[in-house]
Amino acid sequence: MKLTAGVSPSDLRKLVSRLREVERKQMPYATMLALNATGEAVLEENRTLMRKVFDRPTRWTLNAFFLRRATKRKPEATVERKDAPRGRHYLEVEERGGTRPKTGIERLIIGNVAYEDHIEAVVPARGARLNAHGNLPAGQIQRALSNIGAQQDRAQNSTDGSRKRSARAARYFVPKPGQLSPGVWKRQGKRLTKFLSFTDRLPRYSARFDMEGHGRIVAAREMPDRMRAAIRKAFSTAR
Repeated sequence: MKLTAGVSPSDLRKLVSRLREVERKQMPYATMLALNATGEAVLEENRTLMRKVFDRPTRWTLNAFFLRRATKRKPEATVERKDAPRGRHYLEVEERGGTRPKTGIERLIIGNVAYEDHIEAVVPARGARLNAHGNLPAGQIQRALSNIGAQQDRAQNSTDGSRKRSARAARYFVPKPGQLSPGVWKRQGKRLTKFLSFTDRLPRYSARFDMEGHGRIVAAREMPDRMRAAIRKAFSTAR
């Protein structure tokens, strides 16, 4: 017995033409979906890696990257660092290693505080009270900068009158070389504690956050499944 599919050559040509038309229209859409889904996966894996590598990363650090999304006209998705407020991004130092740029605190102290010795870096003193993210509280930093006259806006710096009005509050000062170890000290009543330390060299960091290498691995792992899912979705919505 001879079996046939019951499809004429004309019908077959129409079917092939229709499939090609669907492919032409839907593949750019599927590619866009797959690239963006893969980019989202890389972003999430980045956050997971940062939680493992860094001690209590802030929300700002966890959201330091963004996805430049693909479109049908431009089938390219990239995960990029957000611009740093000043110069080199601190995560770039963590990724490649080496020295970091001057922090805002360092620029203010070096530029505005009269100090006889050389200051290259300013770091939290050992034993200084840190916040939940392992950083110095912003309020204490501002008070310290004001007390030692480091604020660029002179109106923000402490005056003799303001010091008298806040006599009971903690006072921050920079001792002369040879009196105490270099840095910013805090005096509260009779108690002295060190708040910031001055050093004559910048800290060096080892590379520990390979964002690009990690991202390539995640993209290679995720893209095939994301592409298959995107093709199914694109073809199921074809008109």
